[in-house]
Amino acid sequence: LTIQWPDGKKITETGIIKGSLTDIRGKNGFGYDPIFIPLKNKLTFGQMSPSRKYKIDHRFKAFKKIKRFF
Repeated sequence: LTIQWPDGKKITETGIIKGSLTDIRGKNGFGYDPIFIPLKNKLTFGQMSPSRKYKIDHRFKAFKKIKRFF
């Protein structure tokens, strides 16, 4: 996640989530969601409700880090 101000100042943070790939399971999300199982979970992102997924995904982690600048 990168935020850039009009004066050119930039802040970039990365969110990482580890897991494994499996066969297609679930219809929620997009991209790799139906085949990605986060560590310590039994469901793919495609099987999780959006609210559950968004509490653990890489974007959430990046936003959590970058919010300290606001």
